[in-house]
Amino acid sequence: MNPSTPTRLLWPDVAKGVCILLVVLHHVTTKHYAPLVADGLGPVEHLWVGLSSALKPVRMPLFFLVSGFFAAGVVHRDWTDVRARVLRLAYVYVVWLVLLWGVFTLEVTLPTNRTQGWLELILDVLYASTGLWFLYALALYTALATVLRQRPVLVVVVAAAVSLLSSFLPLEETNRVSVLFHFTFFALGAYAPHVVRRVAQAGLSLRALVAAYACLSLLLVPLDPPRSIELVLLSVVGLPAGITAAVELSRIARVAEPLAWLGRRTLPVYVLHMVVIAVVQHSGVVLGEGRTAASFALTVGYPVLVTALVVTVCLVGHTLAVRHGLGFLFALPGAAPTAPERRAERPSRAMLTAPGRGSFTGL
Repeated sequence: MNPSTPTRLLWPDVAKGVCILLVVLHHVTTKHYAPLVADGLGPVEHLWVGLSSALKPVRMPLFFLVSGFFAAGVVHRDWTDVRARVLRLAYVYVVWLVLLWGVFTLEVTLPTNRTQGWLELILDVLYASTGLWFLYALALYTALATVLRQRPVLVVVVAAAVSLLSSFLPLEETNRVSVLFHFTFFALGAYAPHVVRRVAQAGLSLRALVAAYACLSLLLVPLDPPRSIELVLLSVVGLPAGITAAVELSRIARVAEPLAWLGRRTLPVYVLHMVVIAVVQHSGVVLGEGRTAASFALTVGYPVLVTALVVTVCLVGHTLAVRHGLGFLFALPGAAPTAPERRAERPSRAMLTAPGRGSFTGL
């Protein structure tokens, strides 16, 4: 590598690795785990569901903030580069929208948003409502951030207003609300990467941030604000906490390396994990029967075990698919990464100042 080439930061990849694990854990917990828990162990179920809900203001906002951070250079490039990136994202979105349309037309037990019929499929191409909304949003956000790059402050202010007011919009699909809600965080990362770097380098106290996040969460309970306002307020503390946690994890090599490795491979996990969860759904497992120590331990640890299993199967499945000529399912054929993207695939522990240019496989 040329010494003058900026070295890819490690902590954003660590953050992405943690975020994709939290996404899978969220879906395992809320869509698969809860109905399996036997009567009498409800508190364990409530603990997991409550934890997943508590992390909502961090999980996807941090994912989009880091995605915007990596796209900071892209949105200021020539339109040829931007168009190529948007096209790659849109291609994978449409491919998996059609594939999952077929899968979840046959599999009907898992509680997930399904595309039903040709009309809904066409509508989902135009405005995402399924679990693939993150891909759709990344393509849309990249295009929007590029078109509006001359007025970054105004864009962030307007995006924040939309985020705050999104709960008031007459939209039935929560994923469509999410598409509107999360542009603020992508725009912050794309337009103000220097601010993100300063937060990462500030040496903030993670304990203090977590305590502040918990206190703010408790304070908002009796106030009961609209959900979108609550999420924005919590993300103000949650994002610095998430960044700081990722920085601290990046300093622990045995933890950072696998998380960063996963963070550069989030795409196959994102598109495949609901299919794998659907397969696990038919395993016939019932948790907590017999009231034994082993059954209790399995009930407590089940979401983590299944999350690890699902992520592993997704990564192995992706490797096998690419090896057997199915790489076109995960990347636009013929769309090779640019030179900066290829260089960025080699991570470093160094906490330098320039954001990397992530390969598409890692979103």
